[in-house]
This record gives sequence, C-alpha cells and structure tokens, in this order.
Amino acid sequence: MTMSIAFTTPLSNRGPRLSDLAFERIAEAIVAGALEPGAVLRDADLAAQLGVSRMPVREALQRLERTGLVETAASRYTRVTVFTEKRIADGIEFGGMLYGGAMQMALRRMDLATHQRLIELLDELCEASEPEAVIDSCQAALAFALENSGNEVMERRRDVQYLLARLRNVAAIAEFVDPIRAHRDMLRAAVVVRDADTAELTVRRMYRIC
Repeated sequence: MTMSIAFTTPLSNRGPRLSDLAFERIAEAIVAGALEPGAVLRDADLAAQLGVSRMPVREALQRLERTGLVETAASRYTRVTVFTEKRIADGIEFGGMLYGGAMQMALRRMDLATHQRLIELLDELCEASEPEAVIDSCQAALAFALENSGNEVMERRRDVQYLLARLRNVAAIAEFVDPIRAHRDMLRAAVVVRDADTAELTVRRMYRIC
C-alpha cells in the first residue's frame, strides 16, 4: 500500500519549526484515517506535498515513530502503524494510566482559575449526549489536565494524544463511550473537591483498567 493523500496547502516557515508543523499535519492525517494503516510513507513524497525539504519531514517521521503512529523496518519500509488487538489494548491501558496520573498531579497543583476551567470542561462532558461529543469533550478535559499537570516530563507526553485519538478511532466507539458516561459525574464531583485520588481512579475506570 502506498501513500495516497495529498496535502492541500504547503507549510510556512514562519512561527513553529517546520518539523513540528510536518509532525502535526501528518499526525492529524493518520488520526483522521486519511493515511490508512499500512500506508507507505516516503519522505520525498511528503516533502513535495507539504512544500518543504526532506529534512523536517524525516524529523517528523522519527517523532511519529516514537509516538507509535508510524512503524519502520530498516531498508524495507516506513509506514502508518498497523494496530493489532494487543496494541490497541496496550494503548488504551497506557492512556488510562497517563491521564489518571495527569489528573492526580493537576488537581494537587493547579490554581483557582485553572481548576475552574477544568470544571467547566467536565460540565461540557456531563452535558454531552452524542457519542462523538462525549468522546471529544472527555478528551478535551483529560488533555487539559495533562497540559496543566505541572510536571515537565508528563507534559512532554502530549504527542501521545495523537496516538490515543487514533486508537479511539480504530476501536469501537462504544468501548469508550459507555464507561465515560458511567463515570463522568463521579469524575466531576471528585474534581470539584480536589479529591485527586478518586479522580485518578475514576479516569482509570473510564479506560476500563481497574
């Protein structure tokens, strides 16, 4: 299988580094399914479509490999990761541990304004009804906790959110929606009173790992 997506606009060298922009553009295409599992990724083709040199694309592909969205075999291929059932299960388990730990750290450290914003995001989660809205609002709240954990090492794991979003799209939506709906009120209640231990455990339950 070869890469079949065409990026519609070239990247600009203003602002963030080109390799960061290339990473985000390719990651978003993978998450959305525009680049399908097993699609071969050639740095020359990607560079031409993105309007950049091959170097930032190579850096982006290396970062995508570390994230888990791309897999390589020396002298054979660089391709979009093909997710097995084991990889999906492992990724979901990791997501629960990552976001649970982030919620624990964030609740212990965030200021009043940040705390209030997290509650607002959880209000949106509790009010969501459509499956995709439930998942998206949950992801927004958990990503916010990760970004406000106050731990630099934890915050550097932001790239993995692309991987978890892809796993969400690969797995059946019901696998995520049902446990989120079952525990969202409990999570909000724990966050309101800054019960970090209960909040962490509840996030893990949303991912069905405890």
